[in-house]
Amino acid sequence: MNAVIAFARSQVGKRYVSGGSGPGGFDCSGFTKRAYALAGISLPHSSGAQAARSRGISRAQARPGDLVVGPGHVGIYMGRGMMIDAGNHRTGVVYRKVYSGLRTARIGQR
Repeated sequence: MNAVIAFARSQVGKRYVSGGSGPGGFDCSGFTKRAYALAGISLPHSSGAQAARSRGISRAQARPGDLVVGPGHVGIYMGRGMMIDAGNHRTGVVYRKVYSGLRTARIGQR
């Protein structure tokens, strides 16, 4: 997951683009899809489909690189209650606290 984390950090400040999967901008699922691809994991370009492919875990079990999912949204958990996500047109890709309504989830057998 080091590649996922490094990629996420390197994209902070990029703009939000509906349907975007980089390099100039991302939507939420395009961001996570691109990050996970660097770790050799193929994800669909849909927050709901990514959530469906993951299994929910408790915040206490969450590790950097896990997903943070909620209704119509997905991001990457960075540890200590923080995440990086492509929030919206106003925020772009940001590092911020995991907010209410999101849950942590894991792809694969980590």
